[in-house]
Amino acid sequence: MNDEEIVGFENDAERIIKCLNEGKKELDVIPIVGMAGQGKTTFARKLYNNDNIVYHFDVRAWCIISQTYNRQELLQEIFNQVTGSKGKVDEVGELADMLRKRLIGRRYLIVLDDMWDIKAWEDLRLSFPNGDTGSRIIVTTRLEEVGKQVKHDTDPYSLPFLTRDESLKLLQKKVFQKEACPHELQDVSLAVAKRRKGLPLVIILVAGIIKRKKMEESWWHEVKNALLSYLGEAEGYSLLTMQLSYDNLPDSLKPCLLCVGMFPEDARIPVSKLISLWIAEGFVQNIESERLMEEATEGYLMDLISSNVVMVERRRYNGKVKYCQVHDVVLHFCLEKSREEIFMFAVKGNYSDFQPSDWKETRLSIKLTKELSKIELLTAEPFHQHLRSLITNDGGEYSVWNPFPHISKLGFLKVLDLSSQEVVPLSSATLHPLICLKYLVVRTDQFDFHPESHLRHLETLIVLASKRVVLPPIFWKMEKLRHVYIGGVVFDLENNKQGIFEESSKLENLRILRHVRYPINDGECMDVLLRRCPNVQKLWLTISSNELPKEICTFSPKLESLTQLQLLDLFFEGRRFSIPELHFPSNLKKLKLEGPHIVSAAPLIAGLPNLEYLSLIPPILLYL
Repeated sequence: MNDEEIVGFENDAERIIKCLNEGKKELDVIPIVGMAGQGKTTFARKLYNNDNIVYHFDVRAWCIISQTYNRQELLQEIFNQVTGSKGKVDEVGELADMLRKRLIGRRYLIVLDDMWDIKAWEDLRLSFPNGDTGSRIIVTTRLEEVGKQVKHDTDPYSLPFLTRDESLKLLQKKVFQKEACPHELQDVSLAVAKRRKGLPLVIILVAGIIKRKKMEESWWHEVKNALLSYLGEAEGYSLLTMQLSYDNLPDSLKPCLLCVGMFPEDARIPVSKLISLWIAEGFVQNIESERLMEEATEGYLMDLISSNVVMVERRRYNGKVKYCQVHDVVLHFCLEKSREEIFMFAVKGNYSDFQPSDWKETRLSIKLTKELSKIELLTAEPFHQHLRSLITNDGGEYSVWNPFPHISKLGFLKVLDLSSQEVVPLSSATLHPLICLKYLVVRTDQFDFHPESHLRHLETLIVLASKRVVLPPIFWKMEKLRHVYIGGVVFDLENNKQGIFEESSKLENLRILRHVRYPINDGECMDVLLRRCPNVQKLWLTISSNELPKEICTFSPKLESLTQLQLLDLFFEGRRFSIPELHFPSNLKKLKLEGPHIVSAAPLIAGLPNLEYLSLIPPILLYL
């Protein structure tokens, strides 16, 4: 759940809930229309989570459309919510038919949020069967014409602005949270609220500015006066308020906010990815200890959330933010401000008006399309000289591509994210010219780590590969690594045992290590891993017995030596092993065990004093 305060719309909600729960038995589409920042998504969420609605419908699904969308991804998102699965179907026609069949005979509610074009409706509507179950679809849009085109029986509902009292209530809630507004601030808070045109987004942004000095009446008046002179249309208030929010951010937070503009519209941004980007970019400085870097960077994020320019999309079990988002108005502001300050440029797919020699920005966000997959703009020599960050965003379906002949020329590149599209088989030697690279995310069928080539400044290494990746001994020379995530990775530790690689090398800075795979009969290799990653905090391990002879093997790693470990995910693959001497570090807070024989670990789990989250998945559930 996100942290949005839902104020107002009570009477409006009752009216729409009646349309959802009553009326005709045939499928009906209910359009909700309103300008940016007026609260369409918040209002739709209020309906979606209403207890009566949850009880009335058999299945529900929520999907964000946005200006640019991928039909297959939308169908997959809805299908996974309807079925509760996490799988993926490759063929879009098959997926559309599977979704339709799953919805036949069921009373369903689908929310299609932020629709910009009738084409999106045409791409999806055939998957929504029109039976007599009383199913409903809610479409939110800022375009009245789209609302008219998608409607069935119910006319488009134009969302009203907040009243003065509702605006005041929302402002005070966002400024004072659970505290009451002091009596001496009642008058000035009312003066601020009634001039905000009833736009929830504007009120929330103003609250983010005010609560920095919320008990100072003079500060309230200063903010009010800064916005008082504006006499334009209501939409203009959003950008004006956003500018004031930006101006009042500490200088250290401004590049962090602008960096969010590198992500697509309505993107659900993983906090772990955002934090790694900020660290690689050097936005977080003056930290005494490398160990405190993540904590300090997370503090930057919380400051942006407190200022209401970044929203919480989902939290973890312990209350920490897992995903965040920014409103379209905030994203638009970040893009414009980035161009103005020569910070970053976002390419949406149209190269016709662009001259590479005009580019001054050091960061580039590219939305890939079939036409863009060649990325001709990287061939321009003036462009090579100053680019520091390159992030690609998915814009549709297209073939595997090879950008590396051009990217290898970007000698000062620090951030490279090619995860939105599969690239050709890749060797680390190809990236060797990128001597400044700190952050690498790539999706490829095959990744080969060259035994004599390493990226010594790399801090984040994420390889989404379908084939197993073997890391040679030289991997341990990448001493600045903080976050490693490679699908099905295995370590070549045989050479280490033969003395080819010095035993003293350790990855002291490594905090996150994901999806390491080990054969259960190679305990010595496991011990080497544990010794060389002494400060790891999050660890995902797959222990395999599938390639062993029929006799039972024992798994007894010395996990208790990882004194900094807080999250452990162990997946036992196969059945021919036992875990009689499995010990966990006492600081462990989150533990997930999957596979056979996990019950035998119960006495050890009971002795963990700091455990907060436990997940046990036996084999029978893994194959349902």
